[in-house]
Amino acid sequence: MTAHDSPKLLPPWLSFISLRGVLIGLALTLSMLLLASDSHLMGREAARTAEQAERRLGAYKTSLQATIHRHQYLSRILAEDPRLVVPLRQVVRHPNTLGLDINHSELLNQINEAAGSDEIFVMDREGYTHWSSNYQAATSFVGQNYGFRPYFIDAMAGRQGFYYAVGATSGIPGLFFANPIRSDGEILGVVVVKIDLAPLELSWQESGDQVWVTDRNGIIFLASDERWHYRAIRPISQGVQNRLNTTLQYGPGPIELLPQEETRLSSEWSAFSDADQNLLLNFPSDIGFYPWDMHWLVPLSQLRQRVWGQQLAIILAYILCAGGLLYYRERHRRTSAQMALSRMTQERESHQRAIIQNTDAGLLNLDDGFRPIFINEKARDLFLLSAESLSPRPDSLFSPWCPEKAGASSIRAEGLRRDGSRFPLLYTLKSIRVGDQNEYILTVQDITELTDAQIALQEANEALERRVEERTADLQRAQAALAQNQKLAALGRMSAAIAHEINQPITALGNYAASSRLLLQHQQPDKVAENLTRIEALLERLSSLSRQLRIFSGKRNTGSEWVSLQGPMRYALDLLKPRLDEAGIECKVALNDDARVQANTMLLEQIVVNLLSNAIDALDGHPNPAINISLNQDTEGALQLILEDNGPGMTAEQQSRVFEPFYTTKAVGKGVGLGLAISYSLALDMGAHLSVASTLGQGSRFILHFRYSQHEQQQPSTSEHTSI
Repeated sequence: MTAHDSPKLLPPWLSFISLRGVLIGLALTLSMLLLASDSHLMGREAARTAEQAERRLGAYKTSLQATIHRHQYLSRILAEDPRLVVPLRQVVRHPNTLGLDINHSELLNQINEAAGSDEIFVMDREGYTHWSSNYQAATSFVGQNYGFRPYFIDAMAGRQGFYYAVGATSGIPGLFFANPIRSDGEILGVVVVKIDLAPLELSWQESGDQVWVTDRNGIIFLASDERWHYRAIRPISQGVQNRLNTTLQYGPGPIELLPQEETRLSSEWSAFSDADQNLLLNFPSDIGFYPWDMHWLVPLSQLRQRVWGQQLAIILAYILCAGGLLYYRERHRRTSAQMALSRMTQERESHQRAIIQNTDAGLLNLDDGFRPIFINEKARDLFLLSAESLSPRPDSLFSPWCPEKAGASSIRAEGLRRDGSRFPLLYTLKSIRVGDQNEYILTVQDITELTDAQIALQEANEALERRVEERTADLQRAQAALAQNQKLAALGRMSAAIAHEINQPITALGNYAASSRLLLQHQQPDKVAENLTRIEALLERLSSLSRQLRIFSGKRNTGSEWVSLQGPMRYALDLLKPRLDEAGIECKVALNDDARVQANTMLLEQIVVNLLSNAIDALDGHPNPAINISLNQDTEGALQLILEDNGPGMTAEQQSRVFEPFYTTKAVGKGVGLGLAISYSLALDMGAHLSVASTLGQGSRFILHFRYSQHEQQQPSTSEHTSI
């Protein structure tokens, strides 16, 4: 391109001023448009949110109505139940007596649990509660007078009472349904069903929405956030406040007014600040069949974000317009830049060749047929190529030559010099595009020094591996010797313990025999008979010790099957019932009827008998002795049989040795210390595991962990064996 071919461009100063003026004008126009559209867009978003609120509130109102309808029938049915009508008629005939028969309260408790309501109670015509489902609780309604409650007044007037309030006795809020109990046209009293709406509030909270329910006075009594409870969204009169103080509908505290926040959107919607000072827009809706209103609150920031999204679209349009102007301007600048670029290209090529010639790596420029176009000085030095020699092909310089791996990582090969010598190298083949032609850049690096270092490192690693193998063999021999020593030490401790346990009875037998001989010489046969009784007891102790040692050391039938825990538990309780009754121990058992474990029935029975017998011994002389047997499920779903007593407990040192043979915490002569050791061994034989957890002064807990179990999630059946 010659100087006469240069395009006619605008002067730079004129182009700059014109573009800057356009950009400033667009920016001012954009700012005015955003300010003017802000209130309009916010109002439109508020109206759209109001339509959404009506749909959302419809779903919440449906769930509230379904919860109420599920229990509203119950008080009407109970009012006609002869099991309540007949005893209440007796109470009316004897007005000075309070119906304290707990059978009627227990009936209400059973109905309450079956219906899933919160509480059920019956009052006479004066408002005194005679029977209540919570008669056993500290906050029992029995004996309380709720005649001041509006639901009682409505029921006594012959209507169904419907009233939400905080419990005057329990302090727990709920919805009350009350119906009159009639007999021969006469109202004898009132039956009341209370339901808890807290689960419904919890579901609102989990939905992530802010939901309120207010009464006709504007007082919030249901909300997804309990911090809104019993606050008024509008001022209440003194008469309403006095009535609330009398009925205690929302407890004894005063009703606080929730101040409204100013909003310029519309007078149709009010706004409130939450505990975090976030502004919430309130959308109310009437609940058809009840004297309540439901509100859906939306953070005003959500509306603001939607408006910002619309305003962002306007800003993007501005950016596109400004970008078009900049693009048009850059096209003019690019033409002049291309002219400067063409001048710099030749200078850059000469500079690049100088760099290539002086680099430390060998470089070869190949055409699309892998024929050399250019070879730098470093490559000629590596392969001993003279400047006058013809350019050789790469396959005569490398072995192996892999052109199909062009673009891959470096390839290790052997270089072939012109003098016949060889050397290790790495080469990389990269494809480049020059104009409309494909060419390649071949990079070659001499790695002779690196190869020598790798060989030396490999030899060092091999020597190190040989030393490790030798040390490992020495360690294995030492471990074998240590294991043998430990076996001998364990055998020594076992032998010493057995000798100790057997030596004492044998010594005593010798003493009693010698004593009996002297007594016979002195003509004292009655004392000889006493010695013979003691000798028989010692022989029984030796026999028991021998039997337990055979159980502990002999082979056992460890075949297993799916076994119910109920059978072994009944066997152990029946076997040890005389001891439980004699010791006055209260034994409670809670097991699932369908729980099955992989075990051996006989081994499981012996384990349970040993654990239960050990617990009975631990509770000897303890006040209020008790044993609890239950099932637990670990994190992996396997069952755990837990036997817990409230005895003296054990120290940490005792717990660490409790499963050792011949170790016992009992008094001398009370045991040989093999019961728990045998139980531990039996558990291992059938694939289970026995562990202990104890706190000194609070009792001990033995846990039998089953590896395999199958069961369903059902309530455990509870059986009690009590002896006082």
